[in-house]
Amino acid sequence: MQKSVVTAAVIATLFFAVSANAADLPVKAPVYKAPPPLASYNWTGLYLGINGGGAWGREDWLDNVGAGGGVSENFRSNGGVFGGQVGFRWQWNRLVLGIEGTWDWAGLRDTLAPGGGSEEFKVTSLYTAAGQIGWAGWDRFLVYVKGGWAGAATKADVNLGGDIASNSQTVSGWTVGGGVDYAIWQNVIVGVEYDHLDFNYDPFTAPGSGGGAPWIVTNASRFTVDQVVARLNYKFDWPH
Repeated sequence: MQKSVVTAAVIATLFFAVSANAADLPVKAPVYKAPPPLASYNWTGLYLGINGGGAWGREDWLDNVGAGGGVSENFRSNGGVFGGQVGFRWQWNRLVLGIEGTWDWAGLRDTLAPGGGSEEFKVTSLYTAAGQIGWAGWDRFLVYVKGGWAGAATKADVNLGGDIASNSQTVSGWTVGGGVDYAIWQNVIVGVEYDHLDFNYDPFTAPGSGGGAPWIVTNASRFTVDQVVARLNYKFDWPH
């Protein structure tokens, strides 16, 4: 019996010694796994949308309206624009390249009163075909500049005591601008854009309806439009 007591005591001593050593061992912290990073927005794809805003234009010419002729007319037309756009963008790393076409109805007009009559200049539509280069430096934000060809449809009317004449021109020129887009959802993009459009306006001779002297604009001139528009686009899914 004495041997059994000794054996039990030895076993108990070893058990407490092992337990004490185990308590002194450092405890490993649980391994933390970071959540997977959110996928960056990809701007590659075809898109189409609508736009709308305000525009202001400038047109200066010399015509024969008024006493003595050779009158300088300075139109400062302004009004609203509304239309649509279609384009395609391709993203490589943070660089985004694109091409886009736009068409907008325009309600720009200004009326002068030379020689006791009325003379009105109107811009009825604007359209562009331009290339884009952008930087997607922030997820879901795109900053870009653009440049290319621009066109506009214009109409000018004069009424001098019932002698009415008019001239319509489709003018051509160039455009530069820039904007910011933000993808609020995967396929829906909102943005704001500024554009400067610059055109060549040709001289013309327009016969009067009352049999009077024709309306003559003697000089080729430069016609410009600046606009700020808000944009809403739908981007179609594109394989990456």
